[in-house]
Amino acid sequence: MKKFRLQTALKVRERLEKLYQKALAQEVQTYQKLLDQCQVLHESQSENRTALDTSKQHGFTMPQLQVRDRFEQRLQYLIEISETQIQQQAQMVEVKQQELIGATQKKRILEILQEKQEREEHEIEEREAGMEADEIAQNLWRRPPET
Repeated sequence: MKKFRLQTALKVRERLEKLYQKALAQEVQTYQKLLDQCQVLHESQSENRTALDTSKQHGFTMPQLQVRDRFEQRLQYLIEISETQIQQQAQMVEVKQQELIGATQKKRILEILQEKQEREEHEIEEREAGMEADEIAQNLWRRPPET
């Protein structure tokens, strides 16, 4: 009976571990998307600065400068928001990693208990088989030879 409960608990732990793995994968995927978005914003900012420099060399008007400046400000604002989201997501990934580590440790504990239980059952079976063999040997030794 104990063996079945242990196997059931182990199956539950394995399912939980898979769920935690899936949750971690989703969080890592979201984190990677945020990093990619931030990279695109940085590239846009760099391109805007390059375009501003070239327009300064070739002549520009005040409205062009104002448009580029407002665009730069929006990009900077979006970059700050994106970096804040990245930090929050990194914390979320860390939390999910810790949950997965905990689930894996609990599953491993049950695996160790199951291995120990199987070893004990195997030792009991060997002992019983040895006792049965000893009993058979004693009975054969006590019995007089048949002629």
